[in-house]
Amino acid sequence: MTSIHNSLAKTGRAVLLGAALAIAGGTAAGYAQPVSAASASDAQAVYNQFRKYVSNPSSLAQARKYLINHIAEAGSWYGTVMTLQLENVQKAELPRFSEYIYPEHVQQVLMDAEISNDLTYTEQLKRIKDPGVRKLLEQTWDKGYKLETSEGMYYPVMHYEGFKVFKPNISKDIAAYIDIMATESNTPSSFDAAIVITWDELIGRAAVMSDFVQKYPKSNRNAAIREELSYTVPSILLGADNTPAYDYQTNELDPELRRAYDDVLREGPGDNGVLKVLAKLIPLLDAAGNKKTPEVSAYLEQVVESYRDL
Repeated sequence: MTSIHNSLAKTGRAVLLGAALAIAGGTAAGYAQPVSAASASDAQAVYNQFRKYVSNPSSLAQARKYLINHIAEAGSWYGTVMTLQLENVQKAELPRFSEYIYPEHVQQVLMDAEISNDLTYTEQLKRIKDPGVRKLLEQTWDKGYKLETSEGMYYPVMHYEGFKVFKPNISKDIAAYIDIMATESNTPSSFDAAIVITWDELIGRAAVMSDFVQKYPKSNRNAAIREELSYTVPSILLGADNTPAYDYQTNELDPELRRAYDDVLREGPGDNGVLKVLAKLIPLLDAAGNKKTPEVSAYLEQVVESYRDL
């Protein structure tokens, strides 16, 4: 894992950072520049100061803190642009910062402190006595990340719950985007090749994503949610390696998944793209006795492939 992240960190970090800023800069963000504003000069001043911070990876934590304290002074257009820029730079900077978490000494301190995904930041901090690792944990949080662990490895990930503080001062689509990403960030749907939330919750998340891409086709984050759908839709149709939708021996559909399909379609699919997929699957399952027949398999493969091409 370390070698992969070293490669990412060394190949075009300046390009990544520049792209991260440019994607959400000006009208490239997909939002019209405001015609007038009561405090346009104040908003511009906030934006200019934020840009100084966010353009330098070493001041990422300062950029985040500044935005939290001043976004209300900038108006929704600048607020949206700055929020998108912050996310872009956090994502671009994540591989480099991860390298500070990977050393054996840091991993051992975290393991000895029994740091787990279900502990709050405050609880994690209380358990860390090593001053260097404690400082790293503080930096992780200040930069907008959080620590997670899987298969005996600790690593930082985006902390989307922390973006919710910006919601009153940004556009509706990006506020909705933050909610979607925070839901998955707070409670990941999969872990160690298994689905770890209920089928109902998984289908619900996919339906919300589908509503987003249909409601906000021109959103700057439409492509990001379509990418999330490309992972989530196969999961609600096929399951995961350790949580298969169909039994490996009998090819029978998990009864709880079939119940979840029926429950979510009780009032019809409406205009939701994901629910329409399930509505077309139900008659095939009925005819197949809830087994993965060649007809069912062909339909599932067709749908999965269409979502991979989104």
